[in-house]
Amino acid sequence: MGMLGQYVMVDEDTLESMVAMDGAALMGTLEKLIEAGNEYYDIDKLWEDLHLSLTGVSASEPVDGNPLSEAVVGVHVFEMEEEDGFFACTEHDELEGIIRAMQQLDFGRLEPDYGTEALRQELKGEFEALLGFYEKALAAGMHVIFSVA
Repeated sequence: MGMLGQYVMVDEDTLESMVAMDGAALMGTLEKLIEAGNEYYDIDKLWEDLHLSLTGVSASEPVDGNPLSEAVVGVHVFEMEEEDGFFACTEHDELEGIIRAMQQLDFGRLEPDYGTEALRQELKGEFEALLGFYEKALAAGMHVIFSVA
């Protein structure tokens, strides 16, 4: 897809205000939150490859109820026009199940049919960093917004 993915921790009030925003306002708000020091994780373009490696399907086809799919693309998708980007949130109370599924995964046992060994190692690093980000969000009582633009 070539689009950049980013995860940002937000508190309850911020999440509630963001639900009614359009894509431009959401992106602007996320940028302001990052500038203000909110924790974030930039997965760059690898979110699509990570989703494919974890689920066997494209991120454009999220798997409802699959915590590994939800780890990459979020749980609740914001409804907006495709040209506005993609935004989804994972609420604090949903993080524990996602973290547990990520912790139980043996990344080394995934089928290596999605690229080179170098890509596999890069994806493993992204997976571990994302897991650490989710653990921080859970400990901090925060929600997570995933955006692709």
